[in-house]
Amino acid sequence: MADVTPAAHIGQLSPDGRWRWDGTSWRPVGSAPLPLWAGVKVRWRATWIATASALLIGLVADQSLRTGTFGLGASLTFVIAGLVAIRVGRLERAQSRLLVVAAVLFACWLTVRASPWLLWPDLLAILILLGLAASFASRGSAFDLGAAELAARFFHALVQLAAGAGFVARPAVHARGKLSSAAPVLRGVLIALPIAVLIAGLLASADPVFASFFNLNIDIGQLLLDVVFVLMGSMWAAGLLRLTASEPLDRIDGPVWRLGATEALVVLAILDAVFAAFAVAQVLAVSGAAGSTLRAAGVTYADYARSGFFQLLWVSGITLVLLVLFSRISNFAERNARRAFMVLALSAIALTLMIDAVAFRRLSLYEEAYGFTMLRLYSHIFAAWLAVVFFTLAAEFLGVWRRRRWFIGATLTTAVALLLVLNLASPEAMVVAFNTSHALSVHKIDGEYLSELSSDATPALLGSRTQLDRSLRAQITRAACIGPRSYAAPWAAFNWADQQAAASRRSGC
Repeated sequence: MADVTPAAHIGQLSPDGRWRWDGTSWRPVGSAPLPLWAGVKVRWRATWIATASALLIGLVADQSLRTGTFGLGASLTFVIAGLVAIRVGRLERAQSRLLVVAAVLFACWLTVRASPWLLWPDLLAILILLGLAASFASRGSAFDLGAAELAARFFHALVQLAAGAGFVARPAVHARGKLSSAAPVLRGVLIALPIAVLIAGLLASADPVFASFFNLNIDIGQLLLDVVFVLMGSMWAAGLLRLTASEPLDRIDGPVWRLGATEALVVLAILDAVFAAFAVAQVLAVSGAAGSTLRAAGVTYADYARSGFFQLLWVSGITLVLLVLFSRISNFAERNARRAFMVLALSAIALTLMIDAVAFRRLSLYEEAYGFTMLRLYSHIFAAWLAVVFFTLAAEFLGVWRRRRWFIGATLTTAVALLLVLNLASPEAMVVAFNTSHALSVHKIDGEYLSELSSDATPALLGSRTQLDRSLRAQITRAACIGPRSYAAPWAAFNWADQQAAASRRSGC
């Protein structure tokens, strides 16, 4: 092997490209171990209890999936999965159990709420929380989690999900030897089966009463679909259990390669210059100095103020990603470079918060003219949440809790807390209340849009009629009363919001 420097860093290749330094010695490149996230080792083996638990979750998931809607079946699926993760998956760490409790809490909302604006985020939150709970089963913390480690844990979870079926099938595979005594019986059954089918067919053709024994009303298509649903639910549960049993990942830092400080600082300086120019444009627009520019573009100030909010929110989101990315991949080894990055990054955050505020204000003006929709409400909420995240990122840049990688965990915590508040508040009921208040001043309401809302909005719609002019009450009545007035869903599809909506229509329509 060629001579190499003793100060080589981990992962460095030798000059001839045949050896790699692992921290203690040089290893042949061809024998490099698999990355940590691709590991398939487990700390404990699955038992019959694990196999039965995965099958039980699959059976309950089938009852939920065949209804095609969220309801009690979906909630029970994830509640059982959480209990199985704790007991069978051996989650003994407090943080993992707390994550499971949070997942179970969101699972309950799948039965309580009916709005897709809540149900799909709830489902995503459940999967993320259960995945993190299983990933942190024996090591790691959500408040010491870097971007590289988060990506590694995500791919590690996918590997365990793919290997889950084999994991829970292990008890059955090892039981084959114990079933050797039953082999003659099985062979006898296989020999007798075609003979019995032939004789039964002949007897059935000779006796209609005997033939009626075989008139089984079986929907083959539904049966096959149930098998698919059971397999889907069982394989997901098996992957979750295998993730809890897998060898834990160690701390994973970012890539060894780093972007030069000069390049990163130039990018941030240009970004700040663009934001500063936008700030100047806002000052000119507010002061009226840009009136001729707006007239030349054929845009009134009212139209100008009520446009562009979605683009501004996109700019805020992209800036957040860029700041996090460059703070992780840039090499700020020198003190002056770190200080320059701090100044430019905090300037970018301040200017982005200004853009966020502009977007928030423009959206408010638009709603004052046209009323609220779920998209506009969620855009408001997203803008406020982005501001919180930017303040959190600024605190990290300023050195708060420097020894831990807490930004991602804090961001996830704020997102989960916000989603919990939305479930409690019912966003569709909020939209009804905001539009009712708006109608009192403009004397018009978009009844057609309100009729598209889910059962979460029905009680609020019927309750809002007393506040509106007589001319608007008919629109609200049509919007709220188009649904069913009775409710008799299968147990797996039971939804409290749908039941309450039906009850409200019976009494109010």
